[in-house]
Formats: sequence, structure tokens, C-alpha cells
Amino acid sequence: MSQKRKKPEVGTSNSLFKYISVKPKISTINEPPSPQKHFASPSSPSPSTSDIVGNYENLSSFDISLFVNKKLDDKQKIQVLQNVWVPDNNYNFPNQQIGNQKRKFNILWLTKYKWLTYSKIEDSAFCKVCVLFSPSEAGYSSNQSLHTFVKKGYNNWKKGLEKFEKHGNLNYHKEANLKADHFMDVMLGKILSVDKQIDKFHHQQTLENQEKLKPIIKTIILCGRQCLPLRAHRDYGTFNIDQEPECNEGNFRALLRARIDSGDTNLKQHLMTCGKNSTYISWNIQNQIIDACDEVILTKLVTKINNAKCFTILADETSDISSIEQFALCIRYIESTDVNNFKIVEHFLKFVPVESTSGQNLADVLLTTLNSCGININYLRGQGYDGAAAMSGKFKGVQARIIEKYPTALYVHCVSHSLNLALSNAVDIVPIRNSFGVIEKVYTFFNTPKRQIILKNQIQLLVPDINKTKLVQLCPTRWIERHDSIIVFNQLLLPVVAALEEIQLWNCKDSSSGAFLLLNGIRQSTFIISLLCSEKLLAYTLPISKILQTTDIDLTTAVNQVESVVSILRRLRSNVDNEFKQLFLEAQEIASNLDLTMSIPRLTKHQTKRCNTPSESIEEYYRRSIFIPWVDSFLNSLSDRFLKHKNLLTSYKCLLPTGRNPTDEQISSFKNLFDFYEKDTQQINFSVAKAEFELWYEKFKNCGYTLPLNAIDGLNLCDINIFESVFILLKIFATLPVSTSTAERSFSTLRRIKTYLRNTMGQSRLNGLANLHIHREIQIKESDVLKILSEKGPRKLKF
Repeated sequence: MSQKRKKPEVGTSNSLFKYISVKPKISTINEPPSPQKHFASPSSPSPSTSDIVGNYENLSSFDISLFVNKKLDDKQKIQVLQNVWVPDNNYNFPNQQIGNQKRKFNILWLTKYKWLTYSKIEDSAFCKVCVLFSPSEAGYSSNQSLHTFVKKGYNNWKKGLEKFEKHGNLNYHKEANLKADHFMDVMLGKILSVDKQIDKFHHQQTLENQEKLKPIIKTIILCGRQCLPLRAHRDYGTFNIDQEPECNEGNFRALLRARIDSGDTNLKQHLMTCGKNSTYISWNIQNQIIDACDEVILTKLVTKINNAKCFTILADETSDISSIEQFALCIRYIESTDVNNFKIVEHFLKFVPVESTSGQNLADVLLTTLNSCGININYLRGQGYDGAAAMSGKFKGVQARIIEKYPTALYVHCVSHSLNLALSNAVDIVPIRNSFGVIEKVYTFFNTPKRQIILKNQIQLLVPDINKTKLVQLCPTRWIERHDSIIVFNQLLLPVVAALEEIQLWNCKDSSSGAFLLLNGIRQSTFIISLLCSEKLLAYTLPISKILQTTDIDLTTAVNQVESVVSILRRLRSNVDNEFKQLFLEAQEIASNLDLTMSIPRLTKHQTKRCNTPSESIEEYYRRSIFIPWVDSFLNSLSDRFLKHKNLLTSYKCLLPTGRNPTDEQISSFKNLFDFYEKDTQQINFSVAKAEFELWYEKFKNCGYTLPLNAIDGLNLCDINIFESVFILLKIFATLPVSTSTAERSFSTLRRIKTYLRNTMGQSRLNGLANLHIHREIQIKESDVLKILSEKGPRKLKF
């Protein structure tokens, strides 16, 4: 037995909204639905306009019978409510024979009953609101089908008024009227539909949640930018706003409290009202926000790299505080800010932990990391590493493994490393090497507070005009400091000797004996000559050591700078007598200030343990035994270390015009480059490329253009529309790596972030904080971070 249903309530919002399908687009229907039988199924298709015109040419508008029992969209419902056909006052309604009387529709009924509509096609009356919005069933048992005025027209005009009054009082008719009024209000924009009200509520709630989370994101970004540790030992538990913590909660929570104290009401309201599982300040959420920031930065970098369509990789490795081998990966490419305004940029990407430092494993890690970042490896055109066997090996090194897969990815040994190795090899001269050892021991000796005070007092007393207050370490990796160490030591030589003389009188055995030994090492003619020779030669390499560590230098500039130093050293070597004479006079002056007499070691016929150079004077002895070998060794080492760079540069130098017509050799070099980079130039015929090359040289013959000195200068003067092939090759030339200084600098960031107190930091968090600190120029919007977080899964707060 079926359960008796209740009568439907009239006018309630729930019963009203559930029948309305709202779509906010309002437009006029140009083609009305065609006439069909009244009881066609709702899913039956509507005939075309031609059918209506053909069958009912006299209709001036839409007849209500054409819409009965049809599935209408919102546009058609609006058309029925506003533009349904209505007879005019002169319309002659057809008569209906009822017994002996004739009856017909009275036009005044349309004025009295606003819902009533007359159908000319069927000569019957319909309720237009019920046709559109009545339920399929109604009545006392709520299961009676609706026919009259809804699915079937009424035409018994004798009882018309009685029927009209009865229909107007039915509950389903009243409910249909309410639905019609609400529908028009929604479509005219007077009120919002249910789905729009829900959307508006969700949108408002989303904006409020975003405002709550933005201070948290800003605080994390601030800590990352400033390289501040976020967490402390007790960075967990309830965040009590009204009570100061008894222990250190860390910088992150402390900054949140500072924000609240300074009037951040959104953050305060959030932390006061949120649940314990939705504060969004836990270590897990911190990691997710840091990862999102890292993703924003990497996305922007990768987009620029792929748009450049040519890049080189710079890589180096080091161990962090946790003894994990970290592989620092950087990218070098050409960035364009405007037409013919190019610049070389180098960017750090990430640290990659490696378990094996073999060439094969490092090459696999490198390529896998580039792929995971979304970088197109097909644009790889160069590799820059140091001289370690695992990186530079010809057969099993990283560079060899990558060249097997990408033949155009040429390997370039880091120029700064090459210069450092040249200096290291040159100090194999025994007196020079011993002098460097003494300088390092003196630095270590004074690297204590008590001894440093003595040295500082002597500096103020003897050389008050010098702004140096301490010695510089002879660092084996920081190349500029190696130069500075020699220069500063020479400037502070007299205060150092005075301080050592004072310390050797102390009662402390270690200090006095150490000072005595160092004094004996310094009070040697060999040491003074070696110190002055080292300062003279290193003074020439100090400027280029600084230049070679810049990011915007290209291979041409680097090699030219080294060639300049080699040229000066050769000139110095050819005039060695006069050059050393000045140096020896300076050494004698220093010796006199130290109460020392210049002398040479005792010579014997069978001496094998030290230099036994024949000489007629002290000056000649030291010139032959120290200065000349030091200059020769330095020259040979520089020439050998930079020979490969010069050979590589020779292949590309043809791209830089000389002010004359290209020679056959230059044309041949250009063809070799064109063939080698066939993947980049495959769309260009060589005959066309050769013509572009000759025009490129012709451009600098008669015009007032300054000859390009390096690849980036040539690139800024090269019009890609005219010299397409030359432009492509110049771009590759400028992209070739010069130094791995960018990777070396990232190690400093690594040591600041992953300290002994933060040695359990995960790799993802490390990379995110490193990129936040290194790439300060890349703006991170809180909305971008929130978007990434919202895409990573369901959240307690909707944002």
C-alpha cells in the first residue's frame, strides 16, 4: 500500500528553488519552436522556423500551444512569459456551438486573469505559468497527472469563468506563479539564483581564507629571503596568542606574533577561531609553502631558459654539514629585454644529492634533474665544470658521457679554476712555496684574540695610514683572497715582525716558541725576495681573477684578458734585469728596516739540496734562483692551461668581423661551425648562410660601426632578420661557459642554510630556501602560492 503524500507547500523557498534551472544568459529567441502535437514527448526535437511559417503564416508571434509539453531552456521560458502571442481587440474569436447557443472566448478574460493565454491554433486557453513551471503530477494525492490548462487546452467557454477561478486557487498554480516571478527576478538580475548564491558564498569564504593565509606565506618568504631559520627546538603545539611562550618557538612563530601585535587582524582572527588541525603554521605546511615558492621560481626560470633555445650547464660538487655530497646545478643562457639588447645571465637551479661521484652517475643525475625541471635538453650547447677527473675525464667523465648523447654540448674547463691551477703549479718553485707556507703559518698564529690585539696595536703604531687591521688567509679555493693575502702581508710586514718580537718574550711556551720560529722564517733574504716577487706577479693576475668570476663575461673576453697578462709577463721576462733591479732595491730597504743584511746561502761544489746557481752578486743570485724561474714557470703554466681555451676560441673567432673582407680561412671556419650545429641551422641553406656571413663582414667595413670585441657585442649588433645564421652561431658562442663561479657562490648559501643546528633538513626544503635566498629578483605572489597549494589536494580551508 502506497504511503499517502502530503500536499505540496506553496511559497516555500525550498519547494521554489528546486524546480528552477537558472542560466544567467538572456537573449531574444530569433527562431520559435515549431508547432507539434500537444502530447509529443519532452525530448522530441523542435521543428525549424520554416515549418512554423509554412503551416501558420498568419501568426504574428508565438502561439502558446507550440510550447506545451516541451523541454524549454531559459531563453524560451523568457519568450513565453514576455512575448507569447496575444489577440488584439479586433480579433474575431471563432464561435462554439453548445446546444442552441453559440459561445466564444472573451478577450476581457485575458485582462482579468494575467496567467491566462489564448491559443489561436487550437482555439483553447492555457495557463502560461503552469505550462512552464507546474510539476508533472499534483492534486490531493500528489500523484494525479495535470492536463487542463497545462498539457491540454480548455475550450468549454460556457463554464470558463468557473474553471478559471478554480484553477487560480490551486496550490500547484500558485506555486508555479511564484516560480515564474522568481525566475524573472533572477534572469533580470534583481536577485541571485541558488547556485550563484552558493558560488558567491564560496567565493567570499575563499577570499577571506586567502587573506588569513597571506600573512603566513609572507612570513615564510621573509625568512627564506633573509636566510633565517624558521623552526626552533619547540616549533609545535598550540599557538597561544595571549600568552608569551616560555621557550624559544623559532623565528617563524615570533614573526607571526610580531604581525599580530602590529595590528594584523586577519591573522589574529584566523589563529583565534581555527581548529587545531587547520592553523596552517605546522612544519608540514611550512614545507608545502616553501615547495610552492620553489615551484614558482623554477617555473619562471625554466620558461626563460626554454625560450632562449640555447643554454649551457654549470656544475660543481661539495659536501654539506651532514656529509652529503651536493651537486650544485646552474644554467647559463642569453636573456633579451628588448630588440638587440641581449645579456648573459647565469642562474642557480637546485642542489642534487649524489651517492656516487662516478662520471656515469653524475651525468645521469644531471640529465635527470634537467628533465624533472622541465628544461628541454635538446637545447644544451655547452658544459662548464672544474678539472676533476670525474667531471672532465675524456672517456668516463661527465662531459664525455653527455657528449655521447648530445654532441654539440662542448665542454669548457672553468677559466677561474685554470688560473688557480696555473698559480698552484707555478709555486712549485721551492723559495716561493716556502714563503707561502710561512705566510699561512703567520696568519694561523695571529688568529687568536690575545695575539690579534698585539698585532692591531703594532699596526696603529707603525702604519696608521693603512686601513687593514688583520691578515688575510691564503685560501686555496677563494682565488681573490690568495692575491689579497700576499699584498696585505707585504703591507703589514713591519707590524707583524714587531708583534712577533713582543710575543716571543711572553712566558707562554707555545706563543713564545711559535713567534721565535716565525721570526726566523721571516728574517731571511730568501723570504723577502720571494714575497716581493709573488706580490709583483700576483698583482697582474688579481684584476683578471675578479673579472673571470663575473657572470656576464664570455670566452673571448676571458682569453683576451689572460693573453694580456701573458703578454705583460713576456715583456717583463725580456726586461728581467731592470725589473728585478727595482725589486731588489725595495728588498734591501725592507731588510734595513728589519736590521737584516741581504746575503746568499753558502755555495759548495757538490750541493744537491738547494739552488747552487752561479752568480757574481747577491742581486744576480736571487734574480737567477727565484725571479726568473718564478716568471718562466708562471708563463708556461698559463700557456698550457689556456691552450684548449685558445683553440676553442679560434673556431668561433671568425664570427667577429675584422673590418676587412673575410678570408678563406674564416669562411672555412664558418662552414665548420655551420655544419657542426646543423640542428640549429638546418632550416638555412649554406649558400644563403655564406652570403649572410659576407654581408656581416661588409657591414663593418665602410659604416661607422665599432668592431665587436666579443660575442655579446656582436649579438647586440646583429639583426636576426638579415643575418639569421650568424645570429644563431653568435648566440651559441656567447652561451659557452666561462667560469663555475655561480655554482661556487651557491655553496656559500648552502653553508648558511644547512648549519650544524639544521643538519636534518630535507632536500626539498633546502632547495626551496636556497632559491628564495638566491633569486631575490624573482617576485613571488601569495596568490600563486595559494593556487599551487589548492591544486595539491583537499584542504581544511577552502582557498
